[in-house]
Amino acid sequence: MKIKVERSGGFAAVKRVWTVDAQSDSDLSQWQPLVEACPWDAVPSTPRAAAAAFEGPQPDRFIYSISAGQRRAALPEQAVTGPWRVLVDTARAAAEESAGGARPGAGGGGPA
Repeated sequence: MKIKVERSGGFAAVKRVWTVDAQSDSDLSQWQPLVEACPWDAVPSTPRAAAAAFEGPQPDRFIYSISAGQRRAALPEQAVTGPWRVLVDTARAAAEESAGGARPGAGGGGPA
């Protein structure tokens, strides 16, 4: 299962992408519970839909586009809480660790 977190927007409009490719049984046993804990059906699946679904424009805030296998979600920064925050932070840390530190626009943990 490929997990990809893309963060766009912000003051400088720099896009960051973190990717984790969970293939082994050990990897899947770590990532599957994090993915399953997220309420995928309760959130928009595209950044445009996320911007429309959440209250009021918030200039210079990030939008997170998250995918895990066939699942897709898009959330403004203020909605990345609870299980979403755990998934985003864990994916970011894993991708940066495997890449030796990500740089703006760079993917980590394999091809995006």
